[in-house]
Amino acid sequence: MADANAQIKVTDKGANNAVSLPRRWKLLRNSQIHIAGDNNAITIGENCRFDDLTIVIKGNNNTLRVGDNVLGTGAFSLTGSGTLMIGDNSTIGRCVMTAYKSTISIGKDCMFAQGLEIRTTDSHPVFDLNTRKRINGDRDVVIEDYVWCGARVTVMKGARIAKSSVVALGSIVTRQFEPFSLIGGYPAKVLRKGVTWTRRTHNEILEEDDIAMMYTADWVPAVEIHETPWWRKFAQIAWKASEWVGRVIPLASYRRKL
Repeated sequence: MADANAQIKVTDKGANNAVSLPRRWKLLRNSQIHIAGDNNAITIGENCRFDDLTIVIKGNNNTLRVGDNVLGTGAFSLTGSGTLMIGDNSTIGRCVMTAYKSTISIGKDCMFAQGLEIRTTDSHPVFDLNTRKRINGDRDVVIEDYVWCGARVTVMKGARIAKSSVVALGSIVTRQFEPFSLIGGYPAKVLRKGVTWTRRTHNEILEEDDIAMMYTADWVPAVEIHETPWWRKFAQIAWKASEWVGRVIPLASYRRKL
């Protein structure tokens, strides 16, 4: 079921579970997969590099799919038909991702610093005493292509971070954001629009980044709307008033003569 050369331990306590490890792997050191349930599917793409990765699957019909050339470490937990998808070329620090009866979808070329946590659930139900119904249901999380999350970011259920965005360290993301946004705070809000980023450091030559340009090809610069100062508005009104008075007074004088 698992390639012994891949240096990853698989514990399967269920039936009809499928684990597909890459033929060409770079590092899967000290990594382990624990499955307790049936009809679960795990697929790790080619040329992935994982060190000390832990995958825990509980329940039935969970799906984990990691693209090609993904680098990282952390803990992935899926329970009760949960789904976790990670796009090609993404890099993941020591992150925790938990999907319960819902989906975490991560795009291509993302970069996540250490301490990131993504959750589709509050783990424990909260009930309305009048209706006796749960009020904190599980919701999907979507992180689109080319998103950079700083250290210790928390992405909560129902959040959506659109492509080419940056999330400041320590932020708590609880809602949906548009592309090309710099967001931060707890809860996170838009700090600036019309931004992108690069994996290059400030010590490198900052030439035009091909990957960044690929994801920002559809960016349309905002048209600046210059607000007219109050004093100019007042002057315009006064000028129009003087014109009106200048027209009315001669007309009144003409009528008196008649």
